[in-house]
Amino acid sequence: MPSAAETLIARLQAECTAAEAAERSVRASVDAQIQAAERARAFAWRRLSALSDMARVAALEPDRELAVERQLEVLFREIGWIDGGLAELGEGARPLLDWLRPIAEALHAEAHPLPADAEADGEAPEPPVVADPIAAFRAFEAWYEAERGTAFLQVYERYMPPTPVVEF
Repeated sequence: MPSAAETLIARLQAECTAAEAAERSVRASVDAQIQAAERARAFAWRRLSALSDMARVAALEPDRELAVERQLEVLFREIGWIDGGLAELGEGARPLLDWLRPIAEALHAEAHPLPADAEADGEAPEPPVVADPIAAFRAFEAWYEAERGTAFLQVYERYMPPTPVVEF
């Protein structure tokens, strides 16, 4: 039978073990929250970069079809998937283009609203399907992640091999 001192020590050691387990649990939870917040921040800045670049191109080009093409080229160049034009993308990129094209059209429509008299004359082209480009881009991101198993904005992360430091 353990002595009173041994029982006391065993109880205190059990409390220490429980406190350590609780601390590890809290740290793991906080680490997960920090990682989620870091990812949300990084993706928000990447989304800003992608959509602002596309919006700038849309504002510069009055021709809708040309603007859409150039917006998509800018996006795919920025993520490193093409060097020249969209023709460099394979057939596997067709669903991506199908999702992104309406977003580019909506950005162009926002940059170049139709004059009121054009709508009255009946000469107005069809309005873009997408009303909110940001919401549509988020929907695209959700589709991409469900389809490919990785976040679209993850493509901005490029592996950079370590560079040796050389002193001259």
